[in-house]
Amino acid sequence: MENLKRSPGEKAFDIFNVIFLSLFALVCLYPFVYILALSFNDGTDAMKGGIYFFPRAFTLDNYETIFKDKRLLRSLWVTVFRTVVGTVLGVAFNTLYAYTISKSDLPFRKVLNWLIVVPMYFGSSLIPYYIICQQLHMINTIWVYIIPWAVTPFHIMLLRIAIKDLPPSLEESAQLDGASYPMIFFRIILPLIVPAIATVALLGGLFHWNDWFDGTVMTNKSTMWPLQTLLLNIIQGADMSSFMKTGHTMRKVSITTESVKMAMLVFTVLPIFMIYPFAQKYFIRGMMVGSVKE
Repeated sequence: MENLKRSPGEKAFDIFNVIFLSLFALVCLYPFVYILALSFNDGTDAMKGGIYFFPRAFTLDNYETIFKDKRLLRSLWVTVFRTVVGTVLGVAFNTLYAYTISKSDLPFRKVLNWLIVVPMYFGSSLIPYYIICQQLHMINTIWVYIIPWAVTPFHIMLLRIAIKDLPPSLEESAQLDGASYPMIFFRIILPLIVPAIATVALLGGLFHWNDWFDGTVMTNKSTMWPLQTLLLNIIQGADMSSFMKTGHTMRKVSITTESVKMAMLVFTVLPIFMIYPFAQKYFIRGMMVGSVKE
């Protein structure tokens, strides 16, 4: 192999990149580290300030307080259910739709294409959306979080591009061997577009987990709030009294409103931090689908 020597300028540029990217990563991660430290710190002690990276007076009382509140478990169940079911249904419906419109000989293909192109540029307003959900009797039910988002135009376009990038000879040879469209779809197409499917699943899962708006508008029952809507009400101070009443007053004298908020923030963000690193490689490959033409 040819021995490639790097010039002093290239080495200096690499050192600069490492330092710059390290500082950039620190700036991005520090807010979460700061909140994590406050969540594990005594609330009364945290009011003195001076906490930056590590808790000064370590305690688990903040987390004990939020886990004793029944609303947290209800909201967690709502969020987990809508995330899992919504993601699975979204991947299934979007993939089937994308495979269908990828066929050039499909009847009314242009109409089906316009049905996903128009919503990408012209979204409906809140009032018609609410009226439709009301007429379908989905208000104050968990399905108002799932059914309206089962089909997403952007996800369909992403999957369609991934399917169109596959060689047509794959399907042609399978059809010559007597394979039907369902067999081609499940045994050939799906295994080859796993990166795009993983990208759609990750985007859909992040949306369902982080969504707070539907819980604020589409339900007037606090028992149907997803986790992020509950967090919003806690941050706004509307529901802090219930948390502060949890447990024994004398034992919880070290808990403050801010310390409980920090613990709740960490609890809602932590699952995303745990899942994203495992899906990152599929996410990057899926987002690059169709970007290079050879």
